[in-house]
Amino acid sequence: MAEKYPQSQTDDQKFDTKTTEKPRCSPNLLVAAIDFGTAYSGYAYSSRVDFVNDPLNIKAHKWSQSLKSHKTPTCALFNKDKKLVAFGYEAEKQFTELTDDDKHQDYYYFQRFKMNLFTESEDRRKKKGLTIKSMIRDIKGDEMPAIDVFSAAIKYMKDCLFKELKEENDENAEEAESIRWVLTVPAIWDDDAKQFMRKAAEKVFIHKHCI
Repeated sequence: MAEKYPQSQTDDQKFDTKTTEKPRCSPNLLVAAIDFGTAYSGYAYSSRVDFVNDPLNIKAHKWSQSLKSHKTPTCALFNKDKKLVAFGYEAEKQFTELTDDDKHQDYYYFQRFKMNLFTESEDRRKKKGLTIKSMIRDIKGDEMPAIDVFSAAIKYMKDCLFKELKEENDENAEEAESIRWVLTVPAIWDDDAKQFMRKAAEKVFIHKHCI
């Protein structure tokens, strides 16, 4: 008798059946999706068990209890050492306070930075395309490597997910390579921009076979 719910396969298992190398992302015990929006961003996830019991049982992180929001502003605040100090609502709050105290000059503040990938890619279409050396400007015109800004934002949401899983005593919190990651990208992005997002994720230890 066939199983009612046959075990799903990863892409590595489906298309790399001839190799003896153990897949780096198998089995997929949980799927996590990070959505970079132009104005707002967030993430959602669902475990295999939850999917089997109810395919619509998808959990989305609440960034603000008061607003009951599942999205947070696509804003990132970095210090003078180019280390992320805040993201989303907290980044907005801290940068406003720094500006009020006239202490913001040594900080980098990026907002709605996702579309910079599309703009940069269009500008370079006739050159060599978007690369890990591409730079983006913050609201003051100061530059940082684009790969550092995006990877820091991905890491922030990744860390938030792991913290949430640990609070739920979810075994997936300790099994990073059992998670299948989904990064949403606009249809208008070219292959350079899409590959850039993959590289940004890999930079913060999300294995390429898990994306």
